[in-house]
Amino acid sequence: MVLPIGGLLNNLLDMGYGSSNQTTTQNSNVPVGYTVNPDYDPNNPYGLEEGYRIGPQGTIIRETAPRHLPRIIAGGIDKITGNAWDLDQRGEGRNRWGDLPDEGSLGGKPVKQTPYIVDPDNIGNANLNSGSPVPNMSLGQYYKNVLVQDAYTSFRDRHNMNRALSDAAGYMKDANYYGYELDKAQLADYIASPLGASRLRTEAAQQAAIPRFAKAAVIEARAKSQEAANEFGQAGLKRTYFTT
Repeated sequence: MVLPIGGLLNNLLDMGYGSSNQTTTQNSNVPVGYTVNPDYDPNNPYGLEEGYRIGPQGTIIRETAPRHLPRIIAGGIDKITGNAWDLDQRGEGRNRWGDLPDEGSLGGKPVKQTPYIVDPDNIGNANLNSGSPVPNMSLGQYYKNVLVQDAYTSFRDRHNMNRALSDAAGYMKDANYYGYELDKAQLADYIASPLGASRLRTEAAQQAAIPRFAKAAVIEARAKSQEAANEFGQAGLKRTYFTT
């Protein structure tokens, strides 16, 4: 069979790609060992669902998310209510550890899709240039990476713990303050009520009566003391003039 000239040139210049002893064909625009990502859309490289966009802070928000003053008001309400309604349409925000929601979710960082993915049919295939043996990593470099990662994780955990403790102390301070203000408000409300006003008038009358009662008791005690002295004096006179 006579091959067309174009087909013959393709076979000669193909450099091993697309020949009969290969299971797949390799596009010249695709890196070796990779294949086209079927989920990649150049017009939507982050794979965002319809109705979502990337906000000014680089996180995923809804297309209808408010801006400027409405965004500030909505965010304040979300903070007070624990994001019960997500009025600012920006997700839950950072947690107590300072971490954003999961990547790719509302409020999290977007994940950029790649146009090419590793071809699972060609991994480790020595007959293809795409065959990629497992890299040989030295144990020294591995342990070095582990130590660095552990040191960073320990530092991050301590930092996050200190931040959480500081937040907890602030919450306790706010709770004590608002508890004190609530007690004051309840006391003022009680004083303004008919029952509270009546009890206050009764207590005031009792406090005002105490000095008068005390003064009357002193006067009575003095009178009794004087009466006793008079009786004692009279008894002495009788003994003097009427006894021998």
